[in-house]
Amino acid sequence: MFEVVDNYLTPDEHLVLKITMESDTFPWYLNKGKRIITNKLFDYQFVHIFYKDNFINSDFFKDLNCIIKKLKPLSLIRIKGNCNPISNKLIKFEKHPDQFFKCKAAIYYLNDNNGFTMIGDNKIESKANRMVFFDAQTKHYGTNSTNCNNRMVINFNYF
Repeated sequence: MFEVVDNYLTPDEHLVLKITMESDTFPWYLNKGKRIITNKLFDYQFVHIFYKDNFINSDFFKDLNCIIKKLKPLSLIRIKGNCNPISNKLIKFEKHPDQFFKCKAAIYYLNDNNGFTMIGDNKIESKANRMVFFDAQTKHYGTNSTNCNNRMVINFNYF
């Protein structure tokens, strides 16, 4: 079960967040492997951990206030930005759950591209300012894109 909400933020809120995360001063960190460390070709992404283990891990955490206010979480578990660079071929990453316990997950899409998220047999296209909600134990996977420089999303796990 999942829910898709388009135009999740106001256009101005979305634009500020998108510009911030696309700027040359936003720190992205190489993650060798989507779920576990591997040396497989193309199995990598750039990440930014905003929040993890009851700790704000980013000076940019405050930029997510517009989303967090709308989510109204009882408690945060993890907030992570993912940036998947372009390639000539659309790469489907490994199917995985975000968590191994009952909690909520949401993916916020920062840009339009031909990448997507698969939840079960359902394909959710990458559309700027879209949010998809689902159970964090649900196996899903994402892709990169082939028609823009990168595919950027923010993943939220919370109660």
